Amino acid sequence: MSPLATALLLAAGLAPFAWNLARRLRPLRALRAEQRLDRPLARLSGLLRFGLAQRRLFDREELVPGLLHVLVFGAFLVLALRTVTLFGLGFSEAFALPGLAPSSPAGRAYLVAKDVVVLAALAGALGFLWRRLVTKPARLTLSVEGTLVLGFIVALMLTELAFDGAARLRAGEVGWSAAAPGGSLAALAMSGLSLAAAGLLGAAAFWLHLAVVLAFLNVLPLGKHFHVLTALPNVYLRALPPGASALRPLDLEREDAVFGTRSVADLSWKEGLDAYACTECGRCQTHCPAHTTGKPLSAKEVNRAVRAHLREQERPLVALAAAGGPARAELQAALPALADGVVQPDTFWSCTTCGWCETACPVLIENVPRLVDLRRQAVLVDAVMPDEAGRIFRNLETQGNPWGIGSNKRTEWCEGLDVPRAASGEPFEWLFFVGCAGAFDERQKKVSRAIVRILREAGVSFAILGDEETCTGDAARRLGNEYLFQQQARASVETFGRYGVRKILVQCPHCLNTLRNELPAFGGRYEVVHHAELVDRLVAEGRLTLGDGLGQVRATYHDPCYLARHNGVAEAPRRALAAAGVQVTELPRSGRTGFCCGAGGGRMWLEEKLGTRVNRSRVDEAAAALGGAGVIAAACPFCITMLKDGVAETGREEAIHVLDVAEIVATAMRTRTAGTQTPGA
Repeated sequence: MSPLATALLLAAGLAPFAWNLARRLRPLRALRAEQRLDRPLARLSGLLRFGLAQRRLFDREELVPGLLHVLVFGAFLVLALRTVTLFGLGFSEAFALPGLAPSSPAGRAYLVAKDVVVLAALAGALGFLWRRLVTKPARLTLSVEGTLVLGFIVALMLTELAFDGAARLRAGEVGWSAAAPGGSLAALAMSGLSLAAAGLLGAAAFWLHLAVVLAFLNVLPLGKHFHVLTALPNVYLRALPPGASALRPLDLEREDAVFGTRSVADLSWKEGLDAYACTECGRCQTHCPAHTTGKPLSAKEVNRAVRAHLREQERPLVALAAAGGPARAELQAALPALADGVVQPDTFWSCTTCGWCETACPVLIENVPRLVDLRRQAVLVDAVMPDEAGRIFRNLETQGNPWGIGSNKRTEWCEGLDVPRAASGEPFEWLFFVGCAGAFDERQKKVSRAIVRILREAGVSFAILGDEETCTGDAARRLGNEYLFQQQARASVETFGRYGVRKILVQCPHCLNTLRNELPAFGGRYEVVHHAELVDRLVAEGRLTLGDGLGQVRATYHDPCYLARHNGVAEAPRRALAAAGVQVTELPRSGRTGFCCGAGGGRMWLEEKLGTRVNRSRVDEAAAALGGAGVIAAACPFCITMLKDGVAETGREEAIHVLDVAEIVATAMRTRTAGTQTPGA
């Protein structure tokens, strides 16, 4: 015990820590404002599930590192009280936290828990050191800092054990004790020491432990381990559903409107916090369709680059936060563009917005909006974009669809079906929003017709907009043309309002996401369901009875990203297939962790010039699951196009067929009494 030494040690450690912490956080004040303090109960629930319970660290293929992290993280939560106690002991040998006196039942229980987590954390830290120094997984960023921090953790656990072991030796307690598993093991290991040597070792361990705690604390704000302090706040401040998969609308009418992200100052403070919270674990890369097929995109590397850039621009950002009027505009204009070396255009144009990185991230970093905002700057301000994107924008502007086909041909798909129109004035329950692919793509027209047959079989009251339907603008928004998207969104809301639409049925998950999650920002709130969801509902209600859709053909199901991952619809398509007599052989990557086809984020319309083609990778995986032959079922026009192309490009047309869930269900309706039909007939 030495109150003076303890006080000096605390002052020497906490003062620079507080200064560095404030210095790192101060630039965030210059960034764009964003509301993230609403719905505190929902945020607290997420903090408990994702932050404290570490829910995302238990993915099957990442189980070992996840468990190691849980061991270390859990230990730090438990040892926080122990750290306070040890500093208190530096002032008084009788110090104890209220209710945790060593002689009390709660105190004894805590000491047992403390010893267990110390041993667990030591094992976890040694396991991490083995990964860093021996196995060296590709997704890890190896650094001196990472090894140093793990060394700090090992030192903290060993000094804690040495301090407890020395105390037990001095008290004459040398044998094993279940009441002090860590301390008794340490005492056994040190049993050959004299009492004087044990006393010196205990004192050295005590002061070294306090010094390492403060050294560790001061390292945190200086590098990537800042996430130790920022990760839990980042989880609490996450985007909340519903609408978590919606991009923020830009206020295009303001004179001072910012059309995307040019410099670091255009990021929101939450996006800055995201960069600070990145643990560099690399989970975001493992199934990223761009990264795994050789494109220059890694969400981890983007976060590292933004974090480093925030540090480089610290002084200008602090000045910007204090400035106003013309001075602020001048300072902001002087900041370098992120696209000029921080996040390269090839990086942000490679993203399919599939959301894998956000699903995998243990601290819930939001990567997609930041990349789309960089596209917005490129398109709306710099007018620099892939040539194909410009063509898609022109097609949408002139014809209301990405294909550029005359809007007067939007109903050719349903010739001879006598499909009711909303404009007829007849009442209907569901608006069947056909979508551009369902109306213009020859392959997808078959799906549209299959959906009509299903609706009629089940006696569902529905209508279509016909020529009045226009594209949702999903591709325009994700390719960065927010202005064009908002035109399309407002046109749809106006049309829906004219006919009193309340329920919308879609076949495209991208339409689903836009109509369900993004139109509310423009006054459009509807019940929007995918056709697989409606089929599942109709079967459950007994309104739809099915036969055998594929006979004995082997089948697998590919989860569209914007259906399963962005909107949580994974089981309904499987139940619909099961009702049609289809037994699905699951792909290794499925459901929430499904692998992208490569078409999302507007990539459907862009040439894939870098790396290997994403769709081929997915088709190879499906072919392996099918044993080389069978049916790939899907529930998205873009996925069907990409998978069909991938099958053709890999020479598997004779062995593998790609079908929509609606086609299989429609076939099952016919086979209920007529016997098994050829798949897709």
